[in-house]
Parts: sequence; C-alpha cells; structure tokens
Amino acid sequence: MRLHDRARFVELMRLKGMSQRQLADRAHVSQGFVSLLVQGQRGARPETAWRIAAVMGVYTEELFTSDPPSAEDSPLLWGRPAALATAGSACARPSSPTRGAE
Repeated sequence: MRLHDRARFVELMRLKGMSQRQLADRAHVSQGFVSLLVQGQRGARPETAWRIAAVMGVYTEELFTSDPPSAEDSPLLWGRPAALATAGSACARPSSPTRGAE
C-alpha cells in the first residue's frame, strides 16, 4: 500500500505535533521506513498501514491506497521511458536448459 497524498500525510503529522521518529516509535516501525514512505520510495503492508493510520487517528483508507504507483507518482520511475515504467522494468531472463535434454 502506498500513501494517497504524501503532502497531506506530512501535514497531518504536523497537525498532530508528531515527528517521523515519534510516529515510527508509536507504529513500531523505523524512522527510516517512515522517511521512505513519505518520499514515495516505499510502500507498507496492510497491517503496517493500519498501525500508522491508527497512530494518526484516521482510517487506513484515508491515508493509503493499494493501487500501484504510476510513473509520474514514483520517484523510482522518474526519467525512465514510459514502456519500462509501465512494464515494471521486468527483464527477460535467458532460458535455462532442461535437465536431461541432449
């Protein structure tokens, strides 16, 4: 799951008077995880998203979506050709020989 709106998430943290460290401690995740989440470089498992939302005092669906990130939303895909961004940059692997084949 990824954040619906990273700026709104940061604003909610500010309104709650909560630092990334405080949120991380209360949600039982690392501060680094929260940082990557805010930057859009990391998603959260549903149970982690639920814990974060609970600490923030909102429903999970208000903060997170299970939709995959689009090319323009994900810093990991910025600057990549659209075909690679939409294909998830899957690389073709060479086929391995079948065992027992001569």
